[in-house]
Amino acid sequence: MESQISSISPNQLHQAMMDGADYSVIDVRSAAEFRAGHIPGAKLLPIEQLTPDKVRTSFNHLEFSDGNPVYLTCHAGPRAEQAAQQLQQAGFENLQLIEGGTQAWQQAGLPLNRCGNAISLERQVQITIGALLVMKVVLGFSVHELFFATTAFIGAGLIVAGTTRWCGMARLIAQMPWNRGSHCSEQVKV
Repeated sequence: MESQISSISPNQLHQAMMDGADYSVIDVRSAAEFRAGHIPGAKLLPIEQLTPDKVRTSFNHLEFSDGNPVYLTCHAGPRAEQAAQQLQQAGFENLQLIEGGTQAWQQAGLPLNRCGNAISLERQVQITIGALLVMKVVLGFSVHELFFATTAFIGAGLIVAGTTRWCGMARLIAQMPWNRGSHCSEQVKV
């Protein structure tokens, strides 16, 4: 039986950090999103690559067994919740979700580490889908009307993404070279 995963508000976590509490944050977004702004001290483990073994090698085993929670975040919450469920099924305990994810952290005016500018994965998907739809219309008028029918595949993909929270386009775009590097040599707190 799956237990409920607790959560913490960004302000509560920030206060605990300021009070010197030990904390571990796993950010499950793409590398590009992470570079654009992440919670100080967060470690990047994209949900596409999240496995119990990667978590164990990235974090000291004691971080999961000493009673201190491990906080999970993404942009707004759904990916972090999915990651928490995966980790919980793999036997990890003491997991907590950061309410509203990094977006809520930023909206609360809390500091972010930035490693450069990047377009969020969500916006990259929107740009790609928009470009594909425009291309299909242009090709439908100029080459062959069957190109209009292929827009149904895009619509079906959006329905699947909306109902299941699984987006093939996002997974594909996350694998692009500009979205894979997580190196942050110059971290600037904002």
